[in-house]
Amino acid sequence: MVKICKSASEDCLEQAVAVIRRGGILVYPTDTLYGFGVDARNNSALKQLSELKGRRGPWSISVSDIETIKMVVEIPPDRIDFILSHLPGKVTFILKAKTSNLSPQIVSKNKTIGIRIPDHPFPMKLAGRLQFPITSTSVNRTGENPLNDPKKIAKMFGDEIDLIVDDGILPPSKGSRIYDLSGEKITILRESQ
Repeated sequence: MVKICKSASEDCLEQAVAVIRRGGILVYPTDTLYGFGVDARNNSALKQLSELKGRRGPWSISVSDIETIKMVVEIPPDRIDFILSHLPGKVTFILKAKTSNLSPQIVSKNKTIGIRIPDHPFPMKLAGRLQFPITSTSVNRTGENPLNDPKKIAKMFGDEIDLIVDDGILPPSKGSRIYDLSGEKITILRESQ
């Protein structure tokens, strides 16, 4: 049976760090949905996540601060203020990836990636401790609705995941608003709810 720990516990944070570092799959709460988290640099972990979700990436990644964002994507100078004014928050920014710092499995064909700093203490603490990006993709199999109840997540995914960070049942959400900042104009690819 999958392990479950409470998000407010310091021991839970330690368990989550250990799962990610050893290449496991974590379920963690964000400000929108529960997300599957794996090391965004680890090809083996990303392959396992692909099999679990029933599709390959690209997936968004979660980081803790603007410095980590700068490590993994190219930020046009005229977009920095726009990005900073929305973070942390229920937004994902699509930017050109620095592929040397990420697995090719997680980057899109046009060399972009979605990046988030969720406005939730757990992923911010986790990414801050790890100092590298983790995936931030909804907890569901492709084509199905995201799950926001840890008990339902445990029932559906069981032994396929290593740890669920339980923050209770999250409100329904369609995920973050997605801004594409990779082109000449800022475009909204998805509204949040």
